[in-house]
Amino acid sequence: MTKQEKFSEEITNGYTFKGDTITLGAAMLDGKPVPGTVVKLPLKTLNRHGLIAGATGTGKTKSLQVMAECLSDASVPVMLMDIKGDLSGLAASGETKDFILQRTDAAGVTYEPTAFPVELLSLSDEKGTRLRATVSEFGPILLSKILGLNDTQEGILSVIFKYCDDNGLPLVDLKDFVKTIQYLSDEGKDAFQEAYGTMSSSSMGTILIQTI
Repeated sequence: MTKQEKFSEEITNGYTFKGDTITLGAAMLDGKPVPGTVVKLPLKTLNRHGLIAGATGTGKTKSLQVMAECLSDASVPVMLMDIKGDLSGLAASGETKDFILQRTDAAGVTYEPTAFPVELLSLSDEKGTRLRATVSEFGPILLSKILGLNDTQEGILSVIFKYCDDNGLPLVDLKDFVKTIQYLSDEGKDAFQEAYGTMSSSSMGTILIQTI
C-alpha cells in the first residue's frame, strides 16, 4: 500500500460518521489535496464551541462561509456577526473561475455556484431588518467598545451596570443610561461612592459625552 493510499484510508475511516454530516473539503498530504479524502463534521456536533484560527489570508472566513452554506443546505438557520461585511456575498451566486475549478478538481469535489437565503439584521439605521436591544442586554464590555472607552472608563461603566443591577434599575435605552450617569454624578453621588467607591468625575463626564 502506497503512502497516499494509506493516508486516504486513515482519513476515510477517521471522518466516517453515522447520521448527517457537512463537508469541509479534502485532506492534504505533503502540501497537496488528495482527491477522495473528504473531511466531514457530524451535523449533531455543530452546536458545540469551536475555534477557527490562522493568519490573514489562510481561509478563516471561507471556512465559516462553507459551514454556513452546509448548514443552510441542511435546513439549519445560521446567525453570523458579519462585522466587516465579508459574508454578505452568501446571498448571491458565485462565479465559475479557472482557479476555483482547479482547486475543486484537485480536491475531488464539485463546485456549483449557488445563492443562499439571507436576511440582513441591523442594530443601526443601515439597510436590513431593524433589531432592538436594551442597554442592559448589551452589557458594559460591548457598550464600552461601541463608545470607544479606555480600560479605566470601562471599569467605571461596569460599576454603573452593577449599581443598576443591585437596585433593580433596567437600562432600556441610552436615555435611561444618560439619566443614570447624571444622577450618580450629582444628587446620588455620595451614596453611590459610599457603596461602590470613588469614581473619577472626569471619567464619568467622558462616558456621558461619548454616550450623548
